[in-house]
Amino acid sequence: MKPRIGITLGADVIAEYERAVRDAGGEPVPLAPDADRVEADLRDLAGLVLSGGADVDPAQFGEAPHPATERATPERDAYELRIARLAFERGLPTLAICRGIQVANVALGGSLVQHVPDVAGDAIPHAIEADGRTFRGLIADHVVAVVAGSRLAQVVGPVLTTGSRHHQALQRVADPFRVVGRTPDGVIEAIEAHAGDRFWLGVQWHPESTVDLDAGESRAIFRALVDAATA
Repeated sequence: MKPRIGITLGADVIAEYERAVRDAGGEPVPLAPDADRVEADLRDLAGLVLSGGADVDPAQFGEAPHPATERATPERDAYELRIARLAFERGLPTLAICRGIQVANVALGGSLVQHVPDVAGDAIPHAIEADGRTFRGLIADHVVAVVAGSRLAQVVGPVLTTGSRHHQALQRVADPFRVVGRTPDGVIEAIEAHAGDRFWLGVQWHPESTVDLDAGESRAIFRALVDAATA
């Protein structure tokens, strides 16, 4: 049987996540935000994708909201913070994407930069608007350097051009994680669990949107999740 991979539901295009998981050999399972169902939802999953979307409420890491902050619903925050925490505690293979990496970091004690241009400037685009919509493809200037010897480096190599659409990023990284990818402006773009025997990867970009656009790195990320879930 194919491993069941849960995907949290948000404002992003869920079909992209489902397709990426399915093409990698997994069975996508959409997860609606209901904090009372976290235990039940986790019970039958072999892996988890924390998806993109609106911002985590800054109150969750002890800050007032920035003017540019667009908060997700309280229901989504409550559900995803809890499922991220429990999935990590139980060693469930997890891929956290964009908002997902932020959720997981906050859930385990970290904090966020609420508006990247305030701290990193705008020399490197972390999002592009095209015809009034957020561009979902690769951004030539958005290049991530990957730490040698990391699990991410084993999957995608030492450097990759990504598809990015975020205005927040990680600030204080939660203790269970280490930084394994940055853009040249210093923005944290990837983290993974310290423990080398578990698959737990967070990326700030959107591999689900670029599976047909790069040289195979996006597909490799989803394959690595599904392989870990199968094992």
